[in-house]
Amino acid sequence: MNKGYIKIALALLSVTGYMQNIAFASETAVATNSSNVEVNQISADTEGVKQQLSAPPKKAKQQLNLRSKQQKCSDPEEAKQAADVMAEALNVAKKHAEHTDDYEVHYAGNGAILHFKPLKYASMGKLVFTIPNADSYADIVKMLWNQNAEKKLNDAFIRGTISRMYNKNLAIIQQRYQGPIWTTYYNALANKVELSEDETAIVLVSSNMNDHNLSKGLNYINPIVKSANSFKPDVNSESDIRIGLLHKAYINLMAIFIKKEANGVKITQLTSIEHAYLPYSPDPKQTLRDMTATIMLNTTKIGDIIKKE
Repeated sequence: MNKGYIKIALALLSVTGYMQNIAFASETAVATNSSNVEVNQISADTEGVKQQLSAPPKKAKQQLNLRSKQQKCSDPEEAKQAADVMAEALNVAKKHAEHTDDYEVHYAGNGAILHFKPLKYASMGKLVFTIPNADSYADIVKMLWNQNAEKKLNDAFIRGTISRMYNKNLAIIQQRYQGPIWTTYYNALANKVELSEDETAIVLVSSNMNDHNLSKGLNYINPIVKSANSFKPDVNSESDIRIGLLHKAYINLMAIFIKKEANGVKITQLTSIEHAYLPYSPDPKQTLRDMTATIMLNTTKIGDIIKKE
């Protein structure tokens, strides 16, 4: 990869469970623990969609799979605002990582423990496990700071794209996933921070960015990182997003702390997702929690992948 390209951490972000739950739902409902409201039906340019779907295969492929070009930010105010948002996100993540009194155990096994706690308009998951090889620290950081590393964790992942680069450790990224029915994506700020010689943090946060998606009805509000709600840059997007064909998710906060210790590398992952849609369920909050748990537990595969490499 050219030096001008930033490698974004997404091995930690196995959003497969969420995407597959969404895709398999024959009917959908608005997430009940969300601070946001979205209409059930995606609003799109019907004629435009028909033209895209009826185009010859080669032309359709060009129209729907045209990649957004990486944009280097030339606006110092926007770059500063992005950095400020991620500084707040890191501080919030540290607090949720350090304090465990209000968490409840959701899963414990295979050397990993997963907790959840309710927040106002959201929930937070915390996963902790150790990879028993302290010498693998640098390799783990390198793997996680790669926009396409998630290909090693699930088959639904399509690709990661850099929409805007502020510096080598801060960018806006887009991730795509292919389910049996829908293609799903999200935009997020991504930041890598070296906390010390032996610890690195990787953080992702969504805001109400304008990617020109014709799907109306959702004014996303981040319930965890407040400064993200004033960060609304215009970002380039592909034609299938612009005509409203893709389902959009949001990352309230995702963070992974990678720490080298005497007996291995300790991984602490925090995850809160704006699922927006979920299958009808007798207990929607539990369904959302289970979906997030599936996402988070995929992260434990990193240890086996590092061993093979």
